[in-house]
Amino acid sequence: MKKERLFYLDFVRAIATISIVITHFNARYLYLNPPMPQKAVITTTVANIYIGGWGVSLFFIISGAALMYVYQEKCELKTFYKKRFLNIYPMFWIAYIAAFTYMFYVNKVAPGGEAPKINLIFSILGFDGLLAGNIPTFYILGEWFLGAIILMYLLFPIIRKGILEKPAVTWGIILVIYAWLILGYHYNFNVDKIIFIRMPEILFGMQFVKQNRKFDIREVVVATIILILNTICKPTWSSALQTSYVGIASFIVLVYLSYFLKNKLAVVLCGIVSKYSYAIFLVHHVIIAHMMATFDLNKITHLQSYELFISVFIVICIFAKILYEVHANIMQVVAKVIQKD
Repeated sequence: MKKERLFYLDFVRAIATISIVITHFNARYLYLNPPMPQKAVITTTVANIYIGGWGVSLFFIISGAALMYVYQEKCELKTFYKKRFLNIYPMFWIAYIAAFTYMFYVNKVAPGGEAPKINLIFSILGFDGLLAGNIPTFYILGEWFLGAIILMYLLFPIIRKGILEKPAVTWGIILVIYAWLILGYHYNFNVDKIIFIRMPEILFGMQFVKQNRKFDIREVVVATIILILNTICKPTWSSALQTSYVGIASFIVLVYLSYFLKNKLAVVLCGIVSKYSYAIFLVHHVIIAHMMATFDLNKITHLQSYELFISVFIVICIFAKILYEVHANIMQVVAKVIQKD
């Protein structure tokens, strides 16, 4: 039996999706020489953390919540992993092949041509973005988040069992690992990209759904105060730690707001963005890079930056829709072939 869609998850997912697009659009101004953050659209930070980290934190919380909502009662491993595989890889491979072909045609050289050919396996598996900062890869699209979310899916059945059967022990183990990563980690790999640093966010989302939380206004007030204080005080301690509690506090506030903002139009719009969120995630980076490269960002005004953002976002939506439909049609053909055999 198909479960009813939860509007608050669609609402937060839509906000997180748009925030990631804004992140990579604004990044083009932040990497100019000299940087021009004054031309960024909306903002580059939320409650003293980078807007990209904020959006990713919301995605991890949503992912934990959504998986727990669907699989709380039963999680048959073969069915679970098959569905995760089909939800991630075919669309990723289609988008990767299209982007690789386009970039090869435009640049007259294969992307990542200096990387050892054997490292193409990381692109096939969706881990090229996660590993790109440490080894040469053929990374084009998908970001490090894709590799991290794949690891989350691999671990989810174990985490689910722990949350359902021994929640205190599970939280204890995760928080010990988290504390070590915050306080004692010194290896040459970005700590923000390690899946265990995101586990408190994931577990919070799972616990939120498991408890079928009814909002206590006091929780919302506390969460709001945390966001305000972090914005005003601008603490300099661990950005990973700030991302965790700012993300969780933001989720609480956004879910609370979703109850007041829910109407037919909001349900439709958030549902559409949620439906195409993965396709948007896959295509947005390449489109932003190539569209913004055709403009002299040093000369455009702040107003023109907003006009450019709207244009870029429209193109992203068009290509996300195309990717989604191409993927759906290919999967239908594959399903028919399998059925015949």
